[in-house]
Amino acid sequence: MSDPVDLQVVVEGAEAAPHTVALFNWLGLEDELRGRVRPQRRAPEPGEMGASVELLTVAVGSGGAMVVLIQSVCTWLTSRRADVKVTISAADGRRIEVDIHRAADPMAVLREVAEQFPAAVERHSES
Repeated sequence: MSDPVDLQVVVEGAEAAPHTVALFNWLGLEDELRGRVRPQRRAPEPGEMGASVELLTVAVGSGGAMVVLIQSVCTWLTSRRADVKVTISAADGRRIEVDIHRAADPMAVLREVAEQFPAAVERHSES
């Protein structure tokens, strides 16, 4: 996984668009993720004033960005009061789902990441 891989990050739940923007802002504060997170907008629905953020794309590769992404998402979720779920997926079908309950045990989520994205976790543990 030395080449950057784009992951899609989708927030599901009530008022998903504002939560997606909040997660985008949160992830932008992480040094390892700065400049790697891009919002993807959808066209406005009739009656809406502008396009809303539908999902985030995060470029990860070597250097542990995947681990930082997961840890940051877990921390963000535990600070939310709303019942939202975050799904992180790769183009090849690998995916991780994290909700408020799973976020309370970030090590369990990281073990799943290690199974699905072993190269990203190995590089992080070497640094």
